[in-house]
Amino acid sequence: MNDLQKKQLEILKEFVRVCNKHNLKYFLVGGTCLGAIRHKGFIPWDDDIDVGMPRSDYDKFMALQDEFKGTSLFIQNYKTDGKYIYNFGKLRDSSTTFIESFYKNHRINHGVWIDIFPIDGMSYEVKDSSKLAYKVKRIWLNVYLAYLPALRRKVRKETWFKDICLNIVAGLFYIFDIAHYRNKHVEKYVKKIDYDKAKMVGNYFGFNVKKEAMPREWFNEFIEVDFEDIKVSVLKEYDKYLTKLYGDYMKFPPIEKQVGHHYNKGLSLTEGYEDYIKRNRI
Repeated sequence: MNDLQKKQLEILKEFVRVCNKHNLKYFLVGGTCLGAIRHKGFIPWDDDIDVGMPRSDYDKFMALQDEFKGTSLFIQNYKTDGKYIYNFGKLRDSSTTFIESFYKNHRINHGVWIDIFPIDGMSYEVKDSSKLAYKVKRIWLNVYLAYLPALRRKVRKETWFKDICLNIVAGLFYIFDIAHYRNKHVEKYVKKIDYDKAKMVGNYFGFNVKKEAMPREWFNEFIEVDFEDIKVSVLKEYDKYLTKLYGDYMKFPPIEKQVGHHYNKGLSLTEGYEDYIKRNRI
């Protein structure tokens, strides 16, 4: 493990502790689940941790900030962090800094994090996942719209007209809180189909648009597996889940694709993001 992964693992341990204390269901998803099965820990080049929770468990966890009282850990969602744009949560360590390049203009908590995704109902009928892709695409359209406040930039002589226009757009979205209007719309949309009655469920905020919808019975049972030096929960049907997402998931990707996907404009594992931003005038 590198130092960033060690910090993320520390956050995961606290997440697992609270979930176990409150009997909340969770499971590793995406590349983190793949890492647990193929590597018994992080994919060597991975740079984040992703977990999923059935909607009811997710909503309960989002209300448990008091469990981290006296620590630097912060449950981030659009209700707890005024300028955060997503409808999925993060557990952040505020004593650290990781400023993603895309979000350097968002005045949010920029601590090192793990992602927490709600798993929602997608269909009351069994359907091919690709036929439900439009639902995930609709969500990501809203995400892109919410990103507009980050268009704010310095006005430069050679691009002054473009810069001013983008600043006006960003300012309007900021002033009228359009991003959070979008958040409320998205939350209503993804909760429309009852998870417990759905035939197909999935992560609306995942990146595998045509593959995210899966049979709910895959999400009924869980097992514990090794992830570095702890035991964590994954779907009992992890083989079906990973095959759906990645095909032959035990096969390594080409060497040129063995890279992380989070680029940063500032990183510190020893300095809180507020001090880091102030000191570096970001």
